Amino acid sequence: MSSGINLMLTGMITVFIFLAILIVLINISALLLKDDVQTKEIHSKMSISSQSDLISKEHKKIINLINKRIFNE
Repeated sequence: MSSGINLMLTGMITVFIFLAILIVLINISALLLKDDVQTKEIHSKMSISSQSDLISKEHKKIINLINKRIFNE
């Protein structure tokens, strides 16, 4: 019984340490790559705003086609 509890605690501590290290590494990488992400967001916002009219027109076409299919059958 005590060896089972010992094994359970060892496993839980190992998983806890692994997850803690993972969280720390994710936060460090987020800090290191923050500037790169902000630059990409600026460029993506500019390209999305110029194409937003085309996207909405295409979406409206698709929605109209779906509505025709649903209500005609």
